[in-house]
Amino acid sequence: MRTKISFVSFILSIALIACTSEITVVPTKTAVQETLLPTPLVTVDQIPFSTITQQFDSSFDCTFPKNSQSIPTFLNGTLLTMNGSNNIELYNLSTNKTITLGQVVIGTGVISNRQKVAYIDGDENQVSVVSSNGEILASVPAPENWVEIIDWPDSDHLIIGNMPYRSDGGWYPPSSTIILNIKNGQSIEILPEYPDIYKYISGPPRMGNYSYSLTAYDPTLNRVIYPAGTSKIEYMVLWDVQKMQEITRFYTYYPYGEIAWNTDGTHFVISLPPYYETYSGETYRNVSDNLPYVGGNEIFLASQDGKSKRLTFWTTRKQTTIHSFSWSPNNQYVAFWLETGDEKPEWQLSILEISTGEITSYCIEDEGSLQIIWNSDSSSLISTISKDDSMNHESIFINLQSNAAMIWSFENRMVVGWFEPNQ
Repeated sequence: MRTKISFVSFILSIALIACTSEITVVPTKTAVQETLLPTPLVTVDQIPFSTITQQFDSSFDCTFPKNSQSIPTFLNGTLLTMNGSNNIELYNLSTNKTITLGQVVIGTGVISNRQKVAYIDGDENQVSVVSSNGEILASVPAPENWVEIIDWPDSDHLIIGNMPYRSDGGWYPPSSTIILNIKNGQSIEILPEYPDIYKYISGPPRMGNYSYSLTAYDPTLNRVIYPAGTSKIEYMVLWDVQKMQEITRFYTYYPYGEIAWNTDGTHFVISLPPYYETYSGETYRNVSDNLPYVGGNEIFLASQDGKSKRLTFWTTRKQTTIHSFSWSPNNQYVAFWLETGDEKPEWQLSILEISTGEITSYCIEDEGSLQIIWNSDSSSLISTISKDDSMNHESIFINLQSNAAMIWSFENRMVVGWFEPNQ
């Protein structure tokens, strides 16, 4: 059963769906309190970064991973994979056995939280939740509009994109957001009713997991970030769901940029230009450092109250684009794909340590994918490399503790999830 509600009703009714949930929405009466944020492990103002001069002089040097003919022997557990036809499978690295799960409509129709897999089965028209050994844990009927799973905020709920359709059968984002309780099958639909929200006039923006929903909710559902604009200016809005008001805005050009909340919802990273200039010549700044700028985006870290800090300075020398933010489970690192240059872009898989600002990069000869998968203790990650704009894929494994990096071919499949033993 699904209920369509506005945000006022959503605040009042979220408790109905979250009886056993880890999602908490602060009651409306607390919205007038001065302290809106939980105390984060590291605040934006406490983060020690290198000086601007040091960052400005830093190079684009990176390490080349080693090539392997087979899956690294120190990689264990079970991988969740997807082929070019969007068929998803579980592959046990110890036994080499494969379990076929089903087919999703689009690549973002599957998600893993390192313990379970949730996917929208296009053949069975249902949301299925399975364990790492293929055991079915839950299944919920899925309307045809449910095409992607955006987030897994806690063990009991999924955030699903409910895609509007045009009369010709095409998609017409922004999609509404479904909060699905996988234990009892109940769901709530949140409508994207925000001031000046982008309406897909120029096609899909580049917003990572939120390119169709256009609404990036934090794990507690108390904040949302969305693209907005008028005929004169474009920007991203950080919105307070409780007070139903804008907290701050970040100025950026279409197709906007990547966004990712950390696991507890206290902070997020967002890719932005240092400043934004309108067609009429007006300038809006995201940071007032007045450094040289050749084009592209930088990484900014922001808190729930809208305070932000610039973390990178690549655009002082090269045009850069940032793809696929992925927070480590312990919130100490953010991994991402960095694309530098314009005519012949170069790609790097990079890892930013939040507390120090240090970035470790690995040179990649081909394009990165939309998935960066961390293990449970934040010591290692896996991502997929797309070779030559084709369906030929390779996978890269990085261990942060040993600084080991290795690339191997995995039967032209993308890795979209990783389950370690005993997970």
